[in-house]
Amino acid sequence: MNIELSTKEYRDLLDILHIADVVLSGHRREKDIRRKQHLELIRKLYALAQGEGLERLIGYNERVKAYIPTAEFEASSLAHVAIDEFGDHLFWDQLISRLSARDAAQIAGGTERLNTLSESDREALEGPIRQRYVQEFATNGVASLEVVERFGIGERTQVRTSD
Repeated sequence: MNIELSTKEYRDLLDILHIADVVLSGHRREKDIRRKQHLELIRKLYALAQGEGLERLIGYNERVKAYIPTAEFEASSLAHVAIDEFGDHLFWDQLISRLSARDAAQIAGGTERLNTLSESDREALEGPIRQRYVQEFATNGVASLEVVERFGIGERTQVRTSD
């Protein structure tokens, strides 16, 4: 298979590859063999920079024995901006989703009862809760969040955090 790319298209591909590289391995402390073939392909495509006059962006690292992005690439790439924006969006989406489901389960009488509701009934219950969290976090970010712990003798009490 042959794919023809202009140098600019290849430069854009480097951003996409870097995003994939960070998503696949950037948060891991240990190697994940399930992703080995993906990381090998990314490194193979990184190596092509050597023939395209982009050596300043991708260089060979003796320590890891692979082609990797250079400091200049890191400074000039839009990859980390996209990753940071995605991470921020994912954080708020997951926080709102999990808090809404938690609060809806408390109102419904537990997760099992919540899961027995029809999709429309569940949405009717969770929708207003979700909207409240959306408005709160849009206005105050995490400034209003607190962890409240109640300690009893041998038991943990549930804390209701929504209105």
